[in-house]
Amino acid sequence: KVDPIVARVAEVQEAHPAFYVGSFGVGTKKEIVGAFQDDLKKAGLYSIPLTLAILLLAFGALVAAGIPLLLGITAVLATFGLVAITSQLLPMDDSVPAIILLIGLAVGVDYTMFYLKREREERAAGRSEEAALEAAAATSGRAVLVSGCTVLVAMAGMFLTRDASFASFAVATMTVVAVAMLGSLTVLPALLSKLGDSVDRVRVPFVHRFRRNEGDARIWGLVIDRVLRHPLLSLTLAGGLLVALAAPAYQLHTAEASIDSYPQKFLTSYNRVKAAFPGVDIGANVVVKAPNVEAPAVQEAISQLKQRALTTGVMNEPIDVDVNPAKTVANITIPVEGNGTDSTSNAALAALRDEIIPATLGTLADAEVGVTGTTAQTKDFNDQMKSVAPLVFGFVLLFAFVLMLISFRSLVIAAKAIVLNLLSIGAAYGILVLVFQHG
Repeated sequence: KVDPIVARVAEVQEAHPAFYVGSFGVGTKKEIVGAFQDDLKKAGLYSIPLTLAILLLAFGALVAAGIPLLLGITAVLATFGLVAITSQLLPMDDSVPAIILLIGLAVGVDYTMFYLKREREERAAGRSEEAALEAAAATSGRAVLVSGCTVLVAMAGMFLTRDASFASFAVATMTVVAVAMLGSLTVLPALLSKLGDSVDRVRVPFVHRFRRNEGDARIWGLVIDRVLRHPLLSLTLAGGLLVALAAPAYQLHTAEASIDSYPQKFLTSYNRVKAAFPGVDIGANVVVKAPNVEAPAVQEAISQLKQRALTTGVMNEPIDVDVNPAKTVANITIPVEGNGTDSTSNAALAALRDEIIPATLGTLADAEVGVTGTTAQTKDFNDQMKSVAPLVFGFVLLFAFVLMLISFRSLVIAAKAIVLNLLSIGAAYGILVLVFQHG
């Protein structure tokens, strides 16, 4: 239904080159969604061959490189089937398929690497195929179990946000990790037992020769040797770098995705409308519910609301009022200065909620009043996330600490794991701020 309208607009533009004729709305949304889906497809197409290339470098043999990829892909496909069932009860966010693919590949490769590396080390030490596999299962299998359970606990923390999108992320991630973990503990050992030393078949000549001569071991050995010779210096430099990267995280500013988040090539008409009618695209919606919104008292309160809003200097005309057929709800749309999430827009929202509405519509005894719109949604979402963040972090860190304590029976190891995780998470937040907020 949209395509003919967009085509007709293009025809009118072509017929009248002296004017700018464009459209914005559902047609643009269709373009944007299509481009987004195409990008996700590219991410999926590129991630698999790139993962295979990295695995070939890691193992030097096609069969060994293919096993982690096979486990990851089968975990992803199985999760798609399971999540299709779950989605009948909990709607899934649009990004869930991409999350399943990327995390499924990551953990599938990760868990298989544990097994393959340990089995190869045991074979190089002279153990039989069976003994090498048993040693790998006893050590790496346990590591997979602990790692998988830790990820499951961490992802479960998202449920505490009480947000549907985060809940869908949690379900998708926990499912793909659980499937990959189950495959690693059952199918993978059986497959490795069947393959035996054939796992090293179809070798990549130069890479395999380098690995056979323990070239990679020498490289990492050299790094570790330098670290162990100067532990205090290494700790200071590495820890200092992580802390420095984490510092910008204090400037983290979160916001709901808005139309300005999308590629500018789709927003030509939108930007022209925004320039001609500033603030209209991010209007605040004041919603009033009353027995009769056309009653004189309500109309007088709405009139006062308009006057006070315009005197703030951060809200503009045209202020529109829409009333439902039952005359019980009025939606007052007020154009707001700023980009919807900046300090100017937030000042307008604060003025509406804290000063203008209490003095006008708030005086009506039988009316309910609320404010929504881009700014209000972002502010309320951020407030909700700030209120639950300590609970989420506390839940994840506490249960991760307990899991580490049970697994290793060492307070030092458990505490070290938590500290290192916090440092790496802080550094990741800092890098996100540097890239996406400071360019």
